[in-house]
Amino acid sequence: MTAKAYIIVDTITTETELTTLLSNYSVPCVRLTYNGDEPENLRKKCDQFRLICHNMEVPFILENNYEIAKSLGLDGVHLNRDNQDAKNIIKMATDEFMIGVDCGHSRHAGLISAEMGASYISFKIPKNQNESKSSIIETELFEWWHQTVEISLVAEGCNTLQQMRAVLKISDFISISPTDWRNNEHFSKINDLLS
Repeated sequence: MTAKAYIIVDTITTETELTTLLSNYSVPCVRLTYNGDEPENLRKKCDQFRLICHNMEVPFILENNYEIAKSLGLDGVHLNRDNQDAKNIIKMATDEFMIGVDCGHSRHAGLISAEMGASYISFKIPKNQNESKSSIIETELFEWWHQTVEISLVAEGCNTLQQMRAVLKISDFISISPTDWRNNEHFSKINDLLS
């Protein structure tokens, strides 16, 4: 198994940028993250991106807002750890509507989410490792999940190619941030690694 690129876009991403991404690279999923955007602006952006993704047969999910994701016919929602309704929302997962859960770096949170019916979970590289100058990361949690649990795993927070390489064979997906994919040279190297 080799992890695939799980693309994260933000609300300043343009329709042209998204179309170019999906046209030039193999992308299995796109997630929209947002920060304090007005609901109507967010809905408009979701509609634009949904059309592009669905025309290219790529699932499109929204971060943390189940109501908007469901009402606009998106393919799912990715719940952050601070979402107070996560326990109720996870139960809404179906084959047609995926629900992913951010589990930080917690094995317990991952297992609880999986037992409740999450479509996939994500683990983040611990912040102290992320901020370290060292490119070496601890992979024990990722390895354990890969060997023990069938639910798909997204590795989040990889800032370098070395970090991505460390989880490449023990994760189903690696999240690629807007900072990563907007750097053409760096993103080209990421794609070479994941191909």
